Amino acid sequence: MRILALETDIEKLNRSLLSPGEQIVLQARFHGFLFFMRALGATIITLIFITVGIGAGMAGVPMGIGVSVLFVLWLFFVFRPLLRAFIDWRYDELLVTTEKVIVVNQSSIIRQQIQQMNLENLASVSALTQYGGMFPFGKLHFELKEGIGEGLKLRYIPHAQRACSAISDCLVQFQRRRAPHP
Repeated sequence: MRILALETDIEKLNRSLLSPGEQIVLQARFHGFLFFMRALGATIITLIFITVGIGAGMAGVPMGIGVSVLFVLWLFFVFRPLLRAFIDWRYDELLVTTEKVIVVNQSSIIRQQIQQMNLENLASVSALTQYGGMFPFGKLHFELKEGIGEGLKLRYIPHAQRACSAISDCLVQFQRRRAPHP
């Protein structure tokens, strides 16, 4: 289903990104800890708003005005970022094919960004731990060849070391296919 720019049918989106004969090698969505951390922050801000509301009520601010103002602020500072975090966690993905690396960023219902990096432009990929390696996710860092553009860093990738290894293998296979045969 499509809601403005947000495509909720991931398989349909993936099919639209593939060229004829191209195969998916790795498909990864961001770890749920991404949403958990953002939800934790939203909970803390909500508790602060509730505390401010109680304090404003005790100070004599009319309840209707105080609640209305805090609700609008809550929508802007809590609900909007929380919705974005949910969409990031649920619908964003990393897709590695036999020809390219695709990062789908659907951060809201009105914005969709799809970044594609051809494997021929990729210099290397590396995995880094997050939170001291205590959790089963990490960062992936893509380095492009010199003069091509900026690299890309992705956080909260499940089993980042395995994903890095799979991408490296895919890159080697791609380079072997492109190399001239004697």
